[in-house]
Amino acid sequence: MKILVIGDVTSPSGVEYLGKRLWKFRKDRRIDFCVVNGENASFISGINDELAEELIRGGADAITGGNHTMHQRRAYGMLDEREEVIRPANYGDRAPGKGYTVLDCSGYRILVMNVMGSVHIEPSLDSPFDAVDRILRDMEGRYDVSILDIHAEATGEKLALAHYFDGRINVIFGTHTHVPTADEQILPLGTGYITDVGMCGESGGILGMDAERVVERMRTRVPHPFKVAAGDVVVNGVIFTFDTSLGRVTSVERIKL
Repeated sequence: MKILVIGDVTSPSGVEYLGKRLWKFRKDRRIDFCVVNGENASFISGINDELAEELIRGGADAITGGNHTMHQRRAYGMLDEREEVIRPANYGDRAPGKGYTVLDCSGYRILVMNVMGSVHIEPSLDSPFDAVDRILRDMEGRYDVSILDIHAEATGEKLALAHYFDGRINVIFGTHTHVPTADEQILPLGTGYITDVGMCGESGGILGMDAERVVERMRTRVPHPFKVAAGDVVVNGVIFTFDTSLGRVTSVERIKL
């Protein structure tokens, strides 16, 4: 089974790009299941139901979230209703939506989970360790393959979570920094891992945003509205090959479109 994960979609242009090309890429590379982090799809303001629907029609089986997911209140109904779209589990039970879902893939039950980090990003949230532990305990015996998106700032926190869940979760990948890391690996107990997948959006600026605006904000500390970067859309992703007979990942490959 080949599982494709795609990093943070940073703009509607990224959604449009995937809508035109993702199914062809899936066919060419024989991808069985695809997870897309869509928390920036509306450009630094969360995701709405129209963009989520476009991603799903375009080839995403599941959409994960992050620190901007809750910014659009009109998306709350979608989070409650659509099983393909999830938000970080450690927001707690009072938040709309769920932090995990189970989806079918050719008869295999795929558990997809999402958590936020608590270091340099959202320290007020519940522990991501405890949140994932609860999901695994509650869903025991109800899935065949497990995937976790860790939306976090600190690389050390992502690695700590990966080692803690090594052998208990099949695929673990990090999102949020928009910069792909070069540490794709298979951990000692068989979990496929990468610290950050990267992004899907305009490549001509800083993390998908206009470079001049970002530099000005950092130099002056005066708020300036962000602007979408110029440049071609780039897609950063990772393909995890999961051996269903062995029950473990056998290869991890970074890709760039």
